[in-house]
Amino acid sequence: MVNWKVSFGLDFFKKMLQKKYIIIFLTVAVVTGGFVGWFARNELSFLSKASLPTATAQVRIDSPLYPLINPLLYSESPMDTSSRYAKLLASMKSFVDSAKESGNADDVSVYFRDLNSATWIGVNENDTYTPASMLKVVVVMATLKLAESNPSILDEKLYYTATSTAGDHYPPNDDLKSGFYTVQDLVSYTVVYSDNAAVDALLSDKNINNEFTSIYELFRLPISSSPNDFMSPKSFAVVFRTLYNSTLFQWGLSEQVMDLLTKTTFNVGLVAELPNTLTVAHKFGESNDILPNGSVEHELHDCGIIYYPDDPYLLCVMTKGQDFDRLAGVIAGISKITYDFVEQQKSQI
Repeated sequence: MVNWKVSFGLDFFKKMLQKKYIIIFLTVAVVTGGFVGWFARNELSFLSKASLPTATAQVRIDSPLYPLINPLLYSESPMDTSSRYAKLLASMKSFVDSAKESGNADDVSVYFRDLNSATWIGVNENDTYTPASMLKVVVVMATLKLAESNPSILDEKLYYTATSTAGDHYPPNDDLKSGFYTVQDLVSYTVVYSDNAAVDALLSDKNINNEFTSIYELFRLPISSSPNDFMSPKSFAVVFRTLYNSTLFQWGLSEQVMDLLTKTTFNVGLVAELPNTLTVAHKFGESNDILPNGSVEHELHDCGIIYYPDDPYLLCVMTKGQDFDRLAGVIAGISKITYDFVEQQKSQI
């Protein structure tokens, strides 16, 4: 078996982006929720690997190293089936069905979470996809987690190797040249421009690589032993939930990551049909899958937090289909349906 704790980070990330990854790992439970950021790595073995509860529950660390405390790891509840979200859920399902029937998408999955009430709904929310560049958010979180105890790391320089973006439908537009850049700049390029070479530079640092692996494990994000899809919108949503709740590191660092996510140059998908005055912190991912018959299927995803005044919500949409621009339109349509619902609910108060 591969010693994934040693080789997981950089190799996994590069191969996953190229759709040629092979990782051997035991299947872990998909979870969502806030995590305790200061939780020591040697305590991870005490985390429960049980399936998510079928009723509202608190999941605590239960570490024998600290018998007098029992910190909350995360809380989880079933999908909200009350009348409050019935209309939104029905609209989402109808839109997804229509998108598939019209050929705009082959598969669509949606996860919505009200960040005030912690209630959620979803459509095919457990179906799996390749997260691709969305995992760059975890790399940035790992980098800033190290900077929490050693701020000087952000001033260190790493070598950036400019690479071809010919295979990207939505390529980065930073147009960087090969050379040394500060970690702080590479963090920015990774999030704002979704630059693959920038994230490779960050993961070339052993400490960042190891921290990425540790955080990935702490979040219990799923890993597949095959080159197929392995992450659902519900499982990836834990990344944004942890950032919003600031349970991994200091509030200021969570704010810094969120601020970068509001500056992304990806202006289709979630934000395309929303008011340009609305703040949205989001990250997209794209990939190409080679099907058994030799044809290519595209995947496009966009996940983030829409800061509707006083009623922020998390929306994660993952799609598969034959045309990237059509998939972007599907994501935009779901985002608009969700926004209109939230706005209507607000007007009725």
